[in-house]
Amino acid sequence: MKKLLLTALATIGAAIGIWSGSAHTASAIPGQPVNEAKAWMQAHPTLRALPNERLSLRRNDTPARRYTFHGSIFGPAGGSGQTLLERGLNSGPRVVRSEKFTLVDLINGVSVSKLEDALRMLYGAQVFADYRRAESVLVYSPGRIEDRETARSPRAQLTEGELYAYIIEVIPDVDGTIHTGTVTVMLKEDVPPLQAALEDRETERREFIEEQTEGQSDRDLERLIRGVRRPER
Repeated sequence: MKKLLLTALATIGAAIGIWSGSAHTASAIPGQPVNEAKAWMQAHPTLRALPNERLSLRRNDTPARRYTFHGSIFGPAGGSGQTLLERGLNSGPRVVRSEKFTLVDLINGVSVSKLEDALRMLYGAQVFADYRRAESVLVYSPGRIEDRETARSPRAQLTEGELYAYIIEVIPDVDGTIHTGTVTVMLKEDVPPLQAALEDRETERREFIEEQTEGQSDRDLERLIRGVRRPER
């Protein structure tokens, strides 16, 4: 009973941490072997993954507030990022190429700033600074083409820093309010295949931002949430 109580308290504490924005020193896991990534997730004061959770976990603060975290040996575009020859020559351990966390808040909603706070809290100051300096690669809508130009169309931005690449996505409800958002941290070498896959799919939409100027990233973030309603309090 005592062990179950301690586990429950640890889970509650972890859930509160990601919403309060309490920062922790942490090493990002993209590029780390799977076993090291699992150990990182278990030792992280917010994630506190259980041994049986492996690379995926789900936490509930309240029924209306929850988050998930998932590490993957694949990049967002799919595949390991290596050719068959490279995979044949590489006898080393598999590495985590990307990880994605999702925030859901049905009461207060999810904003870009809240997603950024969670990124800083999970990965620490160095990775957050890299994200803040990252250059925008493209802004796009990962949703259905029939939802384009509507309030319920998801918005996503891919940026590339010196350490990692990042995807921030906000997912509006049918009425346009945002209660769900995601952040993906990925290896930089997986950016070209992801960009190519997106451009192949989205050629007809013509909604990419390709030319970059100083300060472009902040303007892209403004575009990312333009026209999206805030949840009513």
